[in-house]
Amino acid sequence: MKIPDLDQTIHQPVRTKIMAYLINVGASDFTTLKKVLELTDGHMSTHMKLLVESGYVEMEKSFVDNKPKTTYSVSKEGKKKFSEYVSTLKKMVGG
Repeated sequence: MKIPDLDQTIHQPVRTKIMAYLINVGASDFTTLKKVLELTDGHMSTHMKLLVESGYVEMEKSFVDNKPKTTYSVSKEGKKKFSEYVSTLKKMVGG
């Protein structure tokens, strides 16, 4: 049996958690997501940049009470890729 390749954009602990969280909640702002995952600003920014550039996550910038707010959600492509990722893991463990 050939072991399938895992999506390397998602297959990283922090990015897997980000994708799973966003799929479950629908959307989250930067601060909430950072707190839930217990990440620093820099660590969070690095992972979100990669997910956004890959087209897996969409980013929306706005202003609330004259303060910038960045909100993230999983794109249609991101949902497809995450579903494929989970499916591949299940195949690897015989599920």
